[in-house]
Amino acid sequence: MAINAIDIQKLYVAYFGRPADPGGLAFWTDALASDVVTLADISHTFADSAEYRDNFSHMDSRTIVGKIYGNLFEREAETGGLDFWTGLIDQGVISIDDVVRDISMAAVGTDAIAFNGKVAAAAVFTLRLDMPNEIVAYNGSAALELAMEFLATVKDRDSAANAADPVVVDAWIARIVAADGTGIDDVSLVGVAPLA
Repeated sequence: MAINAIDIQKLYVAYFGRPADPGGLAFWTDALASDVVTLADISHTFADSAEYRDNFSHMDSRTIVGKIYGNLFEREAETGGLDFWTGLIDQGVISIDDVVRDISMAAVGTDAIAFNGKVAAAAVFTLRLDMPNEIVAYNGSAALELAMEFLATVKDRDSAANAADPVVVDAWIARIVAADGTGIDDVSLVGVAPLA
């Protein structure tokens, strides 16, 4: 997977706690590769997306920062980090996209292992969504919830290796297909306007 695709996958993990859908990943990777947008533009678009608003609009900045830590590292934020990032948001010094970028880029030790493991597992997941019925099924709240559960299994090196195993990924995708209640017309991409 190219560097641009990994960068996009990191945003999906950080903002939504789930792997990218193949169409969304291809769209944003192509846009980034052709200099139509920057990674910061994509991050801002994700922060303004309906999926983000649906998940976070009812939360205060402290809860959002805590959720970002959970999406990235599968742990609660330490009090100092939570206070620091929340304070900057509440003072208007930085935006959510800045927080997502800065926290993910500053990950070290076990946090870096968890985040990088989630991104690696997400990359395998997206690649394994290769059948039309799988791609269609990866839409809607039930599918996204299962995908978030999948990434939540990644906490350390061992769980990251397990989650990136194609057999494990295929089992999660099979659960998503089994839970599918959507039709092809319901499929949408984050940041991409629906077809008229």
